[in-house]
Amino acid sequence: MKRNFIKTALRAGNKALLAAVLAAAATLPSFAESTSKRVLESGKIVVGIHNKAPWGYRDTNGNAAGFHPELVVAALDGLGVKNIELVIADFGALIPGLQAGRFDAIASGLYITPKRCELVAFANPDLRLTDAVLVAKGNPLGIDSYETIAKNPKLRFGGTRGSVQSKNAAAAGIPEDQISLFQNTEATISALVAGRVDAIAFSAATTNKIASDPKVEGIERAVPFTGLILDNGNEKAGYAAVAFRKDDADLRDMFNKQLLALREAGTFDEIMAKNDFSAQEKAAVEITYDQICSGKIK
Repeated sequence: MKRNFIKTALRAGNKALLAAVLAAAATLPSFAESTSKRVLESGKIVVGIHNKAPWGYRDTNGNAAGFHPELVVAALDGLGVKNIELVIADFGALIPGLQAGRFDAIASGLYITPKRCELVAFANPDLRLTDAVLVAKGNPLGIDSYETIAKNPKLRFGGTRGSVQSKNAAAAGIPEDQISLFQNTEATISALVAGRVDAIAFSAATTNKIASDPKVEGIERAVPFTGLILDNGNEKAGYAAVAFRKDDADLRDMFNKQLLALREAGTFDEIMAKNDFSAQEKAAVEITYDQICSGKIK
């Protein structure tokens, strides 16, 4: 459009008209290069993580590690994208950071929820996980469910701000005055170790990692534990996935095709096992992001 205006002015031989056209052309919207084109042409993608095993973190060499970054590395390698740059943010800052353009994708254990689907473009789910809690060694308070906490006003629950587990705890009936929310995983763990709360909740995989960390003493996973029970009588599970900006659905679709190829090749199972996920935590291939976003699958 700009080019046609300029040609018209030149043909007219009118310098004043040309100057006016150039000024007007400068105000016309420009069409930015798509994220997918930039990623494919540069061979580089910037990924947001909250730097926690087994989800997404930097290893001792500074390389992408954890289930979701390794999944992204394997999936995009087939597209020639081999440079994965990691940006660390608090979990609650991952979606705002993606929307602000600090990174191109989130690869750090983000659960698909209908509300989050309004903010980001999720890939198809890769894992299906139930809630788990950590308590003081020996579980002296006998915490075995969200319901147990809800029924005892003396029990104090802690969760990470923005986490699905915190929302599940509230939905299960734990009163607001019994819930404390913390900025990140470290702060949540510290609250339990210091005795400021009696139980903290994460996904089963994160809980196992924390409980097996020799640097974290005096706590353990409460087994058995029952999370939020749905109206159909089933325990609620969360579906995790890599997320992209809403405007980058084409990049998400390319990733989904590569994800399916990894499943068929067995690479997906290898990445799961490497990061201590069991076969029962593998999301069924038939389940898609739009089914969860629409609320058809809970």
